[in-house]
Amino acid sequence: MNNSSIKNIVICGNGLAGALSALALSKALPKTTKLTLIDTLCTHEKDIFFGNITSASTYAFLLNLGVSEIEVLTQTNTSFSLGTHYNNWGEEKNTWYQCQHQPLPVLQGVMFHHYLTRISATDQDYSEIGPYIMSACAAKNGVFAHPSQDPKNPLKNIEYGYHFQPRELRKLINKKLDGLNIKIEKGSIETADKSGGEIKSLTLSSGATISGDFFIDCTDGNSKINEKMSILGNSQTLEAVEHTVPSNQISDSCRKVYGSFDNWTSKIFLQDKLHNLSITNVSDKIDRESKYPTSNSQGIIVTTGFVEKPWKQNCLRLGHSAAILSPITPAPIMLLLKDIERMLELIPISHDMKIEGKEYNRRFREDYIHASAFENALQSTQTIIRKEFFENKIEKLIYEKLKRKIVQFESRGVILQYDLEPFNNEDWTQIHLGMGRAPDRYDPLADKIEENQLIEILKNIKLANNITASKMPPLKKYMTGLIKYLRNKNEKI
Repeated sequence: MNNSSIKNIVICGNGLAGALSALALSKALPKTTKLTLIDTLCTHEKDIFFGNITSASTYAFLLNLGVSEIEVLTQTNTSFSLGTHYNNWGEEKNTWYQCQHQPLPVLQGVMFHHYLTRISATDQDYSEIGPYIMSACAAKNGVFAHPSQDPKNPLKNIEYGYHFQPRELRKLINKKLDGLNIKIEKGSIETADKSGGEIKSLTLSSGATISGDFFIDCTDGNSKINEKMSILGNSQTLEAVEHTVPSNQISDSCRKVYGSFDNWTSKIFLQDKLHNLSITNVSDKIDRESKYPTSNSQGIIVTTGFVEKPWKQNCLRLGHSAAILSPITPAPIMLLLKDIERMLELIPISHDMKIEGKEYNRRFREDYIHASAFENALQSTQTIIRKEFFENKIEKLIYEKLKRKIVQFESRGVILQYDLEPFNNEDWTQIHLGMGRAPDRYDPLADKIEENQLIEILKNIKLANNITASKMPPLKKYMTGLIKYLRNKNEKI
């Protein structure tokens, strides 16, 4: 057993995952650890499948890497995001705001949505959840402001992420890598020298040989480094096509999504353009064309799913080398950041990496199962309940977990949560209600509050949110003023 320390780490891939991993490692590890980033020239093409909307946790993640919000706003075309507006979604034509938000109030020990179920029987005007979510009220009006520190201000409950283009964020991260103690090698990976299953070195098209103790595969699944990905979870063949037109309107603080689970289009306003992304499930088409090719695709095509064990011996798959999810929710970028954080937590201290690899793989698997369940919650309830054929055991597990969530919610409004889920109670409440899933019953403890008192409570929350939203500036005005202020304050920006 070789227990010598890890002194040489090699990151493979020039996409967003590789750039973020390199920056994270350079910040976390001592300078005695040699870092090499292999710029494989074209693996950023599939970054489109990280999507174009982040969760609220992105701010803190980037800040820990030394990337401030000021830099993100002034050096990329990123804009603020309060969530997603699903518009006429699916066969049922459901429309709702899926927004990032602090926990809803718990009244008399009872979760908030139970009171909405209770009041729906007597007063429908108070039964919709949107007016009680400050983020949704702001998004509906196209306005924005940073969260307030005042505990009495409804803005204290607002949370935000970003509308972004992966290529723009990658360019910013690459700038951060300049001047750091990271050796950058350019070239495609031609061969991998292995011994006992461990990688000893990689040979590039440039002729360079790169040796290492620990390899992080951030390519799109380079077969020279690892064997072909064995897909678990929801295996679909998706085609992504993006289209942009110049625009500085920035009129919406929510991503707009239209269509259905297998064929949808999103629209976001960046600082300098309107960005459209279309995702289509082309699984049947690809199967046919593999036998009878008829046309060339105009987009980027991937197969979704994830590997069972991304960490094997001295190689960790990360990013699209390990998993690809549909960007129908913020899950792809959320889980990329979680994977990087987990990598930093479990970075090997010796050549014996069995313990670290086992723990990483366990948590990776759970994260992607839970995220896949949330993604599939955007299908109609009947489609989920009646699904009988499964591609693999993990896909079956995903649907079983989701069915339990739906049954529990529709029965008596229980928000079933599994350990360490990436999506919280508010996320699940909004997606269930948005998809038209209504509880048959509510928690009987909700009857402890008299109806007149309950109506007064609900009325006050709605009123406070509406008043606050009416005083907030339009997103374009807010961003224009903020960026102008930041540039005036710092001449270097």
